[in-house]
Amino acid sequence: MAADGGKLHLGFVLPSLTGGGAERVTLTLAAALLERGHRVDLLVGRLAVAYREAIPDGLRLFYPKLPLLPMPGEGELRRRPSLAGAAYPLPLNPAGAAWAWLSLRRRLPGLPVNPKHAAFASCIARYLRRERPQLLLSALQDADIAALYAAELTGRSTPVVASVHISIRHNYTAGQFANAARLYPRAAAATAVSEGVADELRQSFGLRYEAVRTIYNPVPSATIWRLSQAAAAHPWFAAGAPPVILCVGRETPQKDYPTLLEAFGLVRRRIPVRLLLLGSFSEAYQATLRAQARSWGAERDFEVMGFDENPFKYMRRAGLLALSTHYEGLPTTLLEALACGTPVVSSDAPHGPAEILEGGKWGQLAPVGDAPALAQAMLETLQGGHPPPAELRRRAAWFSTERAADAYEELFEKVVEQNRL
Repeated sequence: MAADGGKLHLGFVLPSLTGGGAERVTLTLAAALLERGHRVDLLVGRLAVAYREAIPDGLRLFYPKLPLLPMPGEGELRRRPSLAGAAYPLPLNPAGAAWAWLSLRRRLPGLPVNPKHAAFASCIARYLRRERPQLLLSALQDADIAALYAAELTGRSTPVVASVHISIRHNYTAGQFANAARLYPRAAAATAVSEGVADELRQSFGLRYEAVRTIYNPVPSATIWRLSQAAAAHPWFAAGAPPVILCVGRETPQKDYPTLLEAFGLVRRRIPVRLLLLGSFSEAYQATLRAQARSWGAERDFEVMGFDENPFKYMRRAGLLALSTHYEGLPTTLLEALACGTPVVSSDAPHGPAEILEGGKWGQLAPVGDAPALAQAMLETLQGGHPPPAELRRRAAWFSTERAADAYEELFEKVVEQNRL
C-alpha cells in the first residue's frame, strides 16, 4: 500500500516547538511512528525549540530561513548535535512568499489570505515538491491553514489531515472561523482530540460524520513515570512540607488563573497549602498574578517558575494538579498528572476534562469560573477524596501511545490509498 514495504513517508506541520501540549503530543506521535519504521519529517513555521529532549532521533526538522540571516532558535539546535545534523532550512524567499500570496488569492477568491500563512505555505510547498511525502498532518490552526494553502499551491497532490486540538467556538476569531470554514472541507480528513471537538468540527463546518475521526492524545505513561523519578530541586517538596497545588500552563486568558488564585486563597484559609505555577510567563504577567495572591494574603505561598521540559518530577510530588481553564480540546496536563498517579481537579470546560475524568470518576470537576466550587473540590481532594494513585495511572494508560499510533496509522494508510485512486 505504501512505499518501502508498507512504510509511509509523513510530513508533520506545527507553528513551532514552544512548550504547549499539542507540540508535545505531536512529538510523542512522531516518535511512535518512527519506531514502527515510518519516515517522519517535521516542518515548523518558527524555529522556537522548547522541547529539545523530546525530539526523537530519526526525525528530520525543516524550518523557514531567510537568506544570509541567522534565525532565532538556530542556537538551540547547536545544543543538541544529533538534532542539528537533522535540521534542514527551507529558503524563505520574499518574492516567492509574495507569489504564493497572489496565487492563493486567485485560487481562493474572497478568502482573506494572511501573508504570514502564505509565507509558511510557500516553504511547505517547496518541501512537498522536493521531498514528496505521501501525506501531511498539521496540528494547530496556523499550521492547518498553512498546510492546506501549500496543498493548493501544489495542485492538491499531497493529502492533508488537519488535527484540531482546541474548541473551535471558543478559540477562533470571526476571521479565523471564516477561513477555517472554507479550508477544512478541503482537507482529506480531520482528526479531533476529543468527541466534543469532533462534534464542533462537524456542526461548524458541515463536515460529514465519517470525515472527522476522534483520536485521543497519546500519553507515553512509562516515559512520564520514568521522568517523574528525577529530583525536584524545590524546597516546597521537602518531607513534611504543606501540600503543593501544581498548575502547568502558559500565559493566556484561556487558562483563567485569576479563578485559580481565588480558589487557592479560599483553600489556604482552611488548611496550609501552596500553589506552584509552571510555564513561560512575562514579568508583567507574573507581577499581576503575585498582586492577586497578595490580595488573598498568600504571596508567600505562591510561586511562578519558568518552563521546565520535565514537569513530571513536580507532578508526582504535588498534592494535586489543578486546571481552571475556560476551554480546551483534550488537556494533556491532566493526562500527564494521572500518569504520575497525582490527583487532579479541573473546571468542567469544553472540551476534554469530563471525557478524561469520565464525568468526575477520576477527579473532581467544577463549573467554569466558579472559584468557591473549585476551592471545595481542591479541599476535598487534598483531604483524601480521590482514587488511589495506581488507579489514576491505569486510567492514564488507557490513553496509550500505542492506541493513538494504531489509529493514526490506520487513517494515514486509508488516506494515502484513496489519494492513489
